[in-house]
Amino acid sequence: MVNYVIRVKGRLSRELTDAFPTMTAKAEPAQTVLHGYLDDQAALSGILSHLDMMGIDILEVMQVPEATGQRPAEASRPSVNRSPRDDGRTKETGTDTP
Repeated sequence: MVNYVIRVKGRLSRELTDAFPTMTAKAEPAQTVLHGYLDDQAALSGILSHLDMMGIDILEVMQVPEATGQRPAEASRPSVNRSPRDDGRTKETGTDTP
């Protein structure tokens, strides 16, 4: 599992952030930051596709290096809900991702 941060334009409602159960949302001025552990690139792609389908502008996607002892327990991981229209493509965000 890999820790990701996804920064989007605007404040997302609780209803919208609930669509991403593996991510935690933090509202900041004029933005929302989603962060959490994802199983793989396909899970990340699913979330980015879902945000794109909802018309949400993605400002930044960043992979966070894992710190020793910070990885969540395998048994407590929630499953990833993937959009039925997910075609495995990621949206170009204009940011560099590792």
